[in-house]
Amino acid sequence: MRDVGRRLGLEVRLNGINSRDDLRLVHFLDMHEVDLVIDVGANKGQFGTMLFAAGFQGSMISFEPLPDAHSELMRTARAFDGRWMVGPAVALSDTTGTATFHVTEAATSSSLHEPRESFVEHTPRVAVAKRIEVKTERLDAFASMIAGKRAFLKIDVQGAEAAVLAGAPTVLPQLRGVLSELSLVELYAGQATALEVHQLIAGGGFDLWDVWQGYRNPRTQRLTQVDALYFRPSAGLET
Repeated sequence: MRDVGRRLGLEVRLNGINSRDDLRLVHFLDMHEVDLVIDVGANKGQFGTMLFAAGFQGSMISFEPLPDAHSELMRTARAFDGRWMVGPAVALSDTTGTATFHVTEAATSSSLHEPRESFVEHTPRVAVAKRIEVKTERLDAFASMIAGKRAFLKIDVQGAEAAVLAGAPTVLPQLRGVLSELSLVELYAGQATALEVHQLIAGGGFDLWDVWQGYRNPRTQRLTQVDALYFRPSAGLET
């Protein structure tokens, strides 16, 4: 069915939580009574739009440092009647200050870390188009917005996951769960490995619940990124 759909120029998606990551995520969020999603690395709001379309009933706060993407994100969020808040245009990290941000040809691959040459060679759209200075802030600076919420953290920051976690020692204990991109090979210079990020999250008291395919090297088809989903153990929930 999927092959036929591709030949016709259509995307064929099976329905149901066993086949669709978005529906399964909303199922898990509901199971863990999550009422706030913290969307770090929101770009133009693709993740939030997907989550609400899949049936998420809570609210969201999104962060995005790229000025143009941040403006588009704010326009997107306005349509959700106050359920979707947008933070300032900052890159969440482990410090408060400024940093160089590497803006790639495909803006969704932009990062505080520079793409490695080997990554650019097989995926030219991650080549750096320009570099800009952005403000950086720790997630803990927004802890008051999260207090009292059953919050969930999504991190999609292209190699800067460890820095986001390091900047959130106050917020992390309040979270019900975390969704983080993990790189199985070093795609960005100086980034933390998948094992290092996993250990940071698991060391915070979270269990791994699901792993989704992320990105493959288009030449070799080697899997290079995954999305890992974690939740804190909850009384009364089957595991």
